Amino acid sequence: MLAHGNRVAATALLVLLCGFALVQCAEASKPYKMNHPRPPLLANADENGEPLPVQTAKKDSRLDPANFVVVLIAAVILIYAAHRALRPPYVDVGAMTPSQAAEYNEALDAGEMQLHTTLLFVVVASCALVLIFYFMSAMSILITILFSLIATLALGALVYPYVDEWTDHRFSNEIDVPLLGPMPTLVFVLAPFCAIVVFGWLVTKSWLLNNILAISLIIFFLTSIRLSSLLVASSLLILAFFYDIFWVFLSSAFFGKNVMVTVATGLDVPIKILVPLFLSSGDDGATQFTLIGLGDIVLPGLLLCYALRFDDAKGADVFRNYFACTMAGYCVGLTICEIVVGSFHLAQPAMIYLVPGTLIPFFALAYFRGELQEAWDGLKSDTHTAIPDA
Repeated sequence: MLAHGNRVAATALLVLLCGFALVQCAEASKPYKMNHPRPPLLANADENGEPLPVQTAKKDSRLDPANFVVVLIAAVILIYAAHRALRPPYVDVGAMTPSQAAEYNEALDAGEMQLHTTLLFVVVASCALVLIFYFMSAMSILITILFSLIATLALGALVYPYVDEWTDHRFSNEIDVPLLGPMPTLVFVLAPFCAIVVFGWLVTKSWLLNNILAISLIIFFLTSIRLSSLLVASSLLILAFFYDIFWVFLSSAFFGKNVMVTVATGLDVPIKILVPLFLSSGDDGATQFTLIGLGDIVLPGLLLCYALRFDDAKGADVFRNYFACTMAGYCVGLTICEIVVGSFHLAQPAMIYLVPGTLIPFFALAYFRGELQEAWDGLKSDTHTAIPDA
């Protein structure tokens, strides 16, 4: 089932990856908190029954504890996602049959990002960005539909292993689905419930439902895609770094106006996590929010997942390893970004802080341990599960 499921996820992940890049840049183009998106989120309704936008932090708002809650939430999500990517819940790899192990390995191979994929990411995301810029109305509807479908899939994938265990695998029997192959019955049991959550978000634009879907998307991505080496990780993050800078600061020189501003104001998908401010409220007493885009979590998160895999292969100590070191750098970088954004409302892409904040600690530790070449080339031996003898 893993192999068939991975084919379904492949197309979804390509769209999702581009979406993360688009929103990542869109976050950096909006006023006040440049690394936070300003989507037209809907919450309440006016006297005509039309939804009202959720208020985000004003330019004159001060640094709020919510800015640090954002860092905590991002760190907790990354810790969980990295460990889940390393060892899926309730999956005993050592107890797999030869066919199950082969299927598991096939799924891992299909989800591994190679060096050329990082360049493809930038090219495809840039083309999609320009396409949205010129055909905003039609593309906005299409992207909303696509992300709704992907969010349904991501939410189902998040809860599947826990529901499967809770129901004592009563729905594990498979049904043959055309084009997709055998699919567990539990997939069809969960699908309506996940669809209801997504539909609820589409109708209400509740920030709580938004966060549920956003977290599901993060975990879905980080557990479905993995980096093959530090070389690939560096390529991805450095390309994303300059990609941000170009589309945020230089696009107006080529397209007549800032492409990011146009896209950011017209695109509304659940690619952000909302945190209510503790110390500020709107003019009418409405709750204000600070935000973090999923691109600020997912892209560095891919390196963190690789760091944990590397630690696992080396048998590193829990607190003196690549994952802990890189996670500390991520938290420091994001904290600095939140302080600058929350205090001074200065415009900058978050990747300016997060790329050096994650890559430098990893490179430094690998250099001092004499493992830089090994990390750079990648751990080919840990990519596959040994297939037991029949």
